[in-house]
Amino acid sequence: MISASARRLGIFKAVADLGGFNVAAEHLGIAQPSVGAHIKALEKQAGQSLFNRGRGTRASLTRAGETLYTYAVEMLRQSEQARVSMTGLGAMGAREIVIAAQRALSNYFLPTHLAAFAPRNPGIRIVTRTGTSENVLDMVRARSVDLALFQSLGPVPGIRSQLLANEPLALVVAPHHPLAGKATLTPADLAGHAFVGPLRDSHYFHMMEQVLRRQGMHDCNFAMELQDFATVIEMARHGAGIACEMLCCVKNEISSGTLVQLRFAGPPAFMQIRCANLSPKSEPVRQLVSIMRGEKPS
Repeated sequence: MISASARRLGIFKAVADLGGFNVAAEHLGIAQPSVGAHIKALEKQAGQSLFNRGRGTRASLTRAGETLYTYAVEMLRQSEQARVSMTGLGAMGAREIVIAAQRALSNYFLPTHLAAFAPRNPGIRIVTRTGTSENVLDMVRARSVDLALFQSLGPVPGIRSQLLANEPLALVVAPHHPLAGKATLTPADLAGHAFVGPLRDSHYFHMMEQVLRRQGMHDCNFAMELQDFATVIEMARHGAGIACEMLCCVKNEISSGTLVQLRFAGPPAFMQIRCANLSPKSEPVRQLVSIMRGEKPS
């Protein structure tokens, strides 16, 4: 499915509900060209038109638009639920912590730390919201969560965050891949080999592309662009290409031998795991952040 901010999905929904770009712009209090730009960006991601347009007629949804509309309604509903949860947090005396986490971090980084936190805080309820990096940052900007975990190559402009960990990145392939078991590889050795990775217009793709370029790998051939990181790992396991993933996401596959980590010449590459703390005065939140940073409990 398309990766888009809550604001962009809200604009799309307004156009669909109100039947026109101009009326949506007036309703939202923004310029009509801005509405058009958001819809154009969504259509570029979808690769097809979302609205049937005709001079003097109401803008109606195409089949692709109807599919996206269903998705938008659900995403906006979840965003509102998170906002409501945050609103009620103060009245609950900080007995609930709402966490937004990028999917890979939700699966491979967060559970260990929550397992350490829970026994010390039996009265605290944990609620997690998972999504793309874009979804997580949107929830931070909306202040609808207490904590947000996301991958980054450094501080994100406009978002106050702290570094939790520098997670190594690994290039992995199937055991039968031509490069598996080879001695230390150079960028030239990888040239011409297919990669599998995230969607090209995603925030994670651009970060990964920067990392690969810093390692001397330019113009990598991404034969597959897949939205879910688990699918990327699975396709690499089936021999579809080279995957670049955080080591925590693939260490079990490497240990079991279903994936092979390539030995790459040059300095190791890392992805930052950062945390935006929107409830810094809450003692349970402070304690959880401390655990995620690897600090010993006081």
